[in-house]
Amino acid sequence: MNDVCFQIDSTATEGSRLRCRICGSSKIAGRGSVEFYIGYAWPIYDCRDCGCRFTPHDDSTYDLLYSERSSCYGRYASQAETCKTLYDRGDRSGLRAELSRAAKYRFILDEIDRAPVNSRILEIGSSRGHLTSYFILTGRRIRGVDISPKAVAAATAFFGNHFFHAGDPSIDAGAPYDVIFHVGTIGCVADPLGMTRHWLKLLKPGGRLLFNAPNRDACAWSDQLWLDSAPPPDVVTLFPSGFWQRHFGDVALVSEDIEYCSAEQNLLIALRRLARRKWRKPVPIPLSESGRRTASSPPRLADVLWRNLERAVRKVAPWTGLARFAALHPSDFGLFVRMVKT
Repeated sequence: MNDVCFQIDSTATEGSRLRCRICGSSKIAGRGSVEFYIGYAWPIYDCRDCGCRFTPHDDSTYDLLYSERSSCYGRYASQAETCKTLYDRGDRSGLRAELSRAAKYRFILDEIDRAPVNSRILEIGSSRGHLTSYFILTGRRIRGVDISPKAVAAATAFFGNHFFHAGDPSIDAGAPYDVIFHVGTIGCVADPLGMTRHWLKLLKPGGRLLFNAPNRDACAWSDQLWLDSAPPPDVVTLFPSGFWQRHFGDVALVSEDIEYCSAEQNLLIALRRLARRKWRKPVPIPLSESGRRTASSPPRLADVLWRNLERAVRKVAPWTGLARFAALHPSDFGLFVRMVKT
């Protein structure tokens, strides 16, 4: 994998001038580069117009990660197996409880609970069907679509013929839909604005588009280039709050809710900023081993002392009440977006 290279999307360049992959602006600032995975040294850019932080997009990444059981996508296989067991038992409450452990899934579950029972629903990026399975079990009229043939095959084997490969003409032909949603997808695609416009077109007037997005404001360390929980080449765009209202407020009623970190996390982030702790670039590991955390640099004395301080703060925080004084900090993927088509 050391000889892997990338090409910036052709839509992002005009002559020799780099343009924002998201909005096409030429007001781009290079921030440096990161290499979470060996052979994927990704340049990082900020767009002064749309506010996004972005990297190049590699079309091959998604299927490559799905082909490796030990990759970060392996967690979807494990979750699908757990959901399959609950699904086969007909355990609706157990399946909902399993999915609700993640705020991004709970957001979708709660939203669709408010939709009429006969609503026509479409999930984009359905992966191995773990979230879709709950709606199938509850009798919802739902289809799932995914770009990976392996994911579609796995979901179909587990939960039935509710899943389609991206580009299947029956998806667009089945419009208009009452609800379209996707989870953890928008930060991974080459053209998030184009994708959003397309799915809005497939909604009925009054229909809802629901999704979560990686939050650029979640970069908590000084000089932090990227979210450690969402490394490229998988996640390639971080969005600022207000982005979706600015771009789609003319065609939809848009609301954005921000999920914040726990009180303990907020306190630790506040201490980190007070001490002016800087982000350290990761030590790259093979992409095929992305299921484990990226390797860290050899610890320095300052790092050891800092970890000990954090442990002490965690112990005293519950009974001192210190955490209530810390400023709220957004979570990595907790930018929850609702669009109601006008």
